[in-house]
Order: sequence, then structure tokens, then C-alpha cells
Amino acid sequence: MILRCAAYARYSSDLQSPLSIDDQLRICREYAKSRGFVFLEEHVYVDEAVSGVGADRPGLGRLLNAALSAARPFDVILLDDSSRLARNTKDALTFFEKLNFAGIRLIAVSQGIDSDNEQAHVLVTVHGMVDSLYVKELAKKTHRGLEGRVLRGHHTGGRCFGYDTVAVDGTTAKQLVINEKEAVVIRRIFDMSASGQSLKTIAKTLNHECVPSPRPRSGNQYATWSPTCIREMLRRDLYVGKVVWNSSRFVKTPGTNKRVRRARPESEWRVVPHPELQIVSDEVWRRVQDRQKRLMAMYSGAKKGLLPRSITSPYLLSGILKCGLCGGNLIIVTGYTSYGHYPRYGCSQHFNRGACGNSVTIRRDWLERRLLEELQNEVLKREAVEYALDEFDSHLKSAFSKLTNQMAHMRERKQKLEGELRRLTATAAETGPSSFLVAAIHEREQQLREITDQLLAGGADSVDAHLSEIRGFITKRLGDLQQLISGEPAEARKELVKHVSEIRMFPQDADGDGNGKSHYVAEGTWHLVGGEEETGNVMSPQIWSVADPRNHSSI
Repeated sequence: MILRCAAYARYSSDLQSPLSIDDQLRICREYAKSRGFVFLEEHVYVDEAVSGVGADRPGLGRLLNAALSAARPFDVILLDDSSRLARNTKDALTFFEKLNFAGIRLIAVSQGIDSDNEQAHVLVTVHGMVDSLYVKELAKKTHRGLEGRVLRGHHTGGRCFGYDTVAVDGTTAKQLVINEKEAVVIRRIFDMSASGQSLKTIAKTLNHECVPSPRPRSGNQYATWSPTCIREMLRRDLYVGKVVWNSSRFVKTPGTNKRVRRARPESEWRVVPHPELQIVSDEVWRRVQDRQKRLMAMYSGAKKGLLPRSITSPYLLSGILKCGLCGGNLIIVTGYTSYGHYPRYGCSQHFNRGACGNSVTIRRDWLERRLLEELQNEVLKREAVEYALDEFDSHLKSAFSKLTNQMAHMRERKQKLEGELRRLTATAAETGPSSFLVAAIHEREQQLREITDQLLAGGADSVDAHLSEIRGFITKRLGDLQQLISGEPAEARKELVKHVSEIRMFPQDADGDGNGKSHYVAEGTWHLVGGEEETGNVMSPQIWSVADPRNHSSI
């Protein structure tokens, strides 16, 4: 039998050479050729610049999915060494056991580890421990090296608005120098804050003037100033010539490559003065920090927590409404109007950053009532519900066709029982009745009645009973949805997100439809009974014109 080989290669850091992948695969190809194996180029899996400490790696995930699938497209997985697969003992053993159970042979070429060998489990454990210790020791040495750089006045990495990074002559070290163009912006931000302007006002002013913002982090959609960005800048000690290092550390979430920040005790901080890097004067810095402390004390009673705001929000549609122009969330932007206390939804990118042209706001209570009424009127009208239920009947009957094998088995068992009953009855007629024969006949008659009921009757296990049960489920889910208006916001939102992922709100000009009022057109796709993943039944996008009749200028 000629074995089919897949291969997995990985390197950890973007500072390492991508050619490492080619070298690892070259070794695997040569090994396969020397053993007469077939190397499958279509089953080469790689992870570039990804740590082996976590198991959430795209290439590794695809490899394991293929290896553990029913098709099993290969017989052997080749690695350069075991550390490519995992850098900790637990994950290494887990992968080894899963692949071994699935009948996939695992070979670490450079170390001579072959899962076909009875000592393979021991070798994987030992090398896993060595790889894990290597990572921990490397982290200690890296931290020690970074600490030395800080004490020598060098930069330890990371971008910082207001500074450029330049090389130190004759070394590989880097140091910061002031970027005068960006320093002007920083001084202006501090002056605006010291004069009493809010974070939101500062962000909107800078965005309105198209002042270049710090480069957005990966995955950030908006390259604009935000209030949180301004707040972090106002707290940065570097702007007064003070480098604070080792104030926090990053801890990896078990089983993943995701990291979370944890604060270190102040006794472990390294504070190094760098007067040449000071951008903001001591006087302005003090005024800003004093103001920040007053604001913190003023709002110290505000709720705090780790959950996203939309989850704990008292408003039903928080996290669901999206601006049709920029895609940002619609949030509560004002609580008071000339009519009283009426929270209003508006585009967060417009009201927080001034980065979107959508200035339309709409009353929260009116919008929620209007959207849910339209949902009931359009999506939940009798014809739509009946159509959905009929469709479910059709799909479920198709699904129950998969029971053919079970039904055939039941019929076969029925015929067998009938034959046994005839033979037992004939025996009883020839030899006379006995307790054993009577019990055997009674037992088979009972089994025969149960099978007949399942095949022919409309009992609890019949197809019609299952359809009736599903119909009841659908009706209940729709009934739950109809109770959204009167329910608690948190519970109501939990139910609503089963039916809609987002609602796009497109602002319309006052003269757009001739009614003399600015308004929104809401568009969303409703999952009638609780989501596509549950039922596959998705209604067409529903579009409604939404305008508040009580206000003619700002809706």
C-alpha cells in the first residue's frame, strides 16, 4: 500500500524568514520520496508568523478538519519537528491522540518521531515539555533584553503618534525623535482639553478639519479621530518626557493566540526620564490631568463592566441599528428635546467623530414601536405565517424521507416477528401450551403491535406527530416575537437578535419623497422563526419609510 502524505509547516514571527516554510517542506518532500510515499501538494498546510503556543491557527485548523473528516484524503502527516505542530505539552498530546484515533500517522522527520512506534507517545510528551520550556525561557530572555534597552534609553517597539523611530548608529537598536508636524497636533489637543473642551468636541473638530489621525490598528474600519483615542493621548506620560515601561503584561488565553492585558503592580514599573522627548509643557499637562481627575470623580458612580454596551443597554435596538452611509452603530445621542425627555438615535460616527454626513436623529420610543409594528403587520401577517408553515411542512417531509432505512428495518422486523409467531403457535399446537411458549408469543405480539402503531398510527412517533410538534414550535417562536414591545429590554433584545442581525438605517433628505421631512428608510432581513442556521427560512429584505411626525426638522 502506497501511503499518501500531507505536510504542515509553520514559523512563529514576522521577524523570521518566510523561507523557513520552504525549507521545512523540502525536508518533508525528501523524506516522502525516500520512503516511497506519495506527497500530496494539494494537502500542504502552512501558518506564517503565527505562534505555536495557541491552537487557533488557520492552517492547522484546515489540516485537522481534513484529517478527521470521513473522506480522509491522506494517510500520513509530515512535520519538520514536533514544535511546528505545538509549543506546549497539552496541545501536542491532544493532536497526537486525535490523529492516532483517526488512523492518521504522524511523523516528525528531524526528530525521528513516528506515531507507528510504540514509544511515540513518550517522545511526544518529552519533546512537548522541551518545546514548552523553550517558549517560557525565551519570554524571560526577551523581557530581560527589552528592559536593558529601556534603561539604555532605546525604544522597545510600538508606534506612538508624535514621534518617529530612527536607528541608533552602529547598532540594531531604535530610538524615538519628535515629529514636529505631529507634535503641533498634540499640543493643540492638550490646549483644547485644558480650556475645557470635551473629548468628543476635540475629535469632531480634528475630523472636520481633516487633520491626519494616527494610523488605525488592524481591523479598525475608520481612520479618524475618536474620543477614546484623544483620552489615551491625554494620559500618555511620554508627552512630558517620561517613559513608563512594564506597567502591564499580556497573557494568552488558554488554547488560543489571543492576548489580554493585565496590569502589573507599580513596584515593577520602570520609569525613565527623557526630557528630549517632551512635547507638552508641565503646566498644560498638570491642568489637563487635574481636569481629568475632576471628571473621573464626577462620573465615578457610572456603571462599569466587561460586557459590550449593547448587551447591558436599556434600549431594545442597541447594537442592531446601523448607519446606511458609514456602517457605524446608531446610538443614543441626546436625551432631551423641547418636548421633554426623549432619547434619540443618531449615527455614532457623526455625533462622536464628525466623520459621517448623517445628522438625522429619531426618537427611540417611536422608532422601536414603528419597526416592530411593521414587522407584525408585514412579516407576521396571516398569509406569511401560513406560507412559512406550509414551507416547513414541505421541507420536513423531505427531511423525514431519510427515515426510509429505519422504516424498512421496522417492516423487516415486523415480518420476522410474524414468522416467529407462526412457528411458536405451530409448536404450541403440536406439543401443547407451556409457560415459556405463552410468554414468548406474548412478547412478540407486543413488539408487533408497537411496530404496527409506529408504521400506521398517528401516535407520538409518527411523521404527522413530528410535523405537528414543529408547527407548535414555530407558532410559539412567533408568539415570543410579538411580545417584544412589552418585555424587558435585555430579554427582548436576546429574542430579537434571533430574528435579525442588523437593520440598516438610510437617511433621506427633507425633499427626497416630497413630504417635507427628513426621515429614515429602514432595511433588514428577518429570519422568521429564529435564524437561518436553525431553519433555513429567511424572509426577503423588508424596507420601510420611518419618519417621526412630531418633529419636522431633525428626523
